[in-house]
Amino acid sequence: WAFSYMTDGTDDRIDLLLEKTLVVQALVRHLSSKSASLVAPVLRTLGNVITGTDEQTQVVLDAGILSQLLPLLQHPKKSLRKETCWLISNIAAGSRKQISALLSEPGLIPEVLQHLAWGQWEVREEAAWAISNLCMSKEHVQQVVELGAIRPLCELLTASDPNLVIVVLNAIEAILQVSEENNLDYDERLEDAEGLDKLEELQGHKNEDIYLKAVGILERYFPGGEEDVGED
Repeated sequence: WAFSYMTDGTDDRIDLLLEKTLVVQALVRHLSSKSASLVAPVLRTLGNVITGTDEQTQVVLDAGILSQLLPLLQHPKKSLRKETCWLISNIAAGSRKQISALLSEPGLIPEVLQHLAWGQWEVREEAAWAISNLCMSKEHVQQVVELGAIRPLCELLTASDPNLVIVVLNAIEAILQVSEENNLDYDERLEDAEGLDKLEELQGHKNEDIYLKAVGILERYFPGGEEDVGED
């Protein structure tokens, strides 16, 4: 845990660890340990490093962390699954190259999407951040959608946590923007996933930020969506 405390701070503190390249490689190897009590601090330490600069994140990626993450997403311990989704969400906020590497790792993002759809609540929250961060990269949105992101995102529009709903709305807005720019059918897919109904319900949300975001999405991407309401 000492390394995790050392890296929980400024980028300068993270650099102190990264100066020892062999330490990072050893930490990544320990992710495959069968001891959850060892994996937990290692995962937190590497996650802290990845919250730093893109260059600091790249050091961890170069040490081979991506190939270690899928088993951790399937770990029986919820806290490790949650922590792994958190770490992935921070890689997803990195450079284009890093996001491409993340999406190219076999089975990894599909497993995150499984957690987004069916995971325990705390794990779903972190998975939502991971998928939303991926959607902020326009050139990767189509890949994320084709992996099946729209339906589980729509399901979370009814979440009780306003911050989580905002995260999901940002992802949906990014998806619809790419759809519009590339003449794709993501608006239809969202409607098929009952996302349009949920967006319309959010117009009555007590949180003003959610209300305004939902209204903005509906007005831009679904103009006249309520024209038939009230008609026989």
